[in-house]
Amino acid sequence: MATSAEVQTNKPPVVTGYPVAYAYAVPQPQPQPQPQVVPAYYENSYPNRRERSTLLCRLILFVIVILAIMGLASFIMWLIIRPKLPEFRVDSASISQLNATSTNSSLTATWKFSLSVKNPNSKLDVSYNPLEASVLYGEWELDKTLLAPFSQGKGNETRVDFPLAVVSEYVGEGVVSGIRSEKARGEVEFGVEIYGWVRFTAGWWSMRWHYMRVSCDGVRIGVSNDGGTAGNLGIAALPMDGK
Repeated sequence: MATSAEVQTNKPPVVTGYPVAYAYAVPQPQPQPQPQVVPAYYENSYPNRRERSTLLCRLILFVIVILAIMGLASFIMWLIIRPKLPEFRVDSASISQLNATSTNSSLTATWKFSLSVKNPNSKLDVSYNPLEASVLYGEWELDKTLLAPFSQGKGNETRVDFPLAVVSEYVGEGVVSGIRSEKARGEVEFGVEIYGWVRFTAGWWSMRWHYMRVSCDGVRIGVSNDGGTAGNLGIAALPMDGK
């Protein structure tokens, strides 16, 4: 039987010292990315923007389609109806108190004109804004006046009378010389111009306003040498060219 001293000598020896170090470093844990939180009002705004953009595109497309249909309808109506410009004619013209003074290149005269205006369209009415009428000698405008607005039915003809006058109006040496020369021969040639805005209508359909200019350059009026009596149009009626 072993003694207690022998039992103690058989125990393993106690080892003391430092812990063994590893040859490599232990990797540190990496921070995980946090999910980005989008505010609720941003999430809701994207569909609203898309809806507004889609609505705007549809509205623009609708307006374009409506304008295209209206333009096509107007073009078809124009092809069917074929509007014609009104026809103007100088029926009568007279002049009185004609006096062209060479000393100060001035003119005194009174004109009276009578025009016939015809609507040649069988399917269209014509409306006239206030037209402007003028009398010319060569390219010099001697006087002008404003005519009252009027309308014409299909194929109707309207008589338009208007006076014009100048008193000691400066017109230039060339105009005075020309008028005095023609007056000595008993006949002076003037020009008449009518210009303004007209519109064609047919029931619910109407064209836009068009600018019209009508002219007649060969209005020859017979005069006496003293200019005291009224002269008359040398030709019974003169058609006026329009554009």
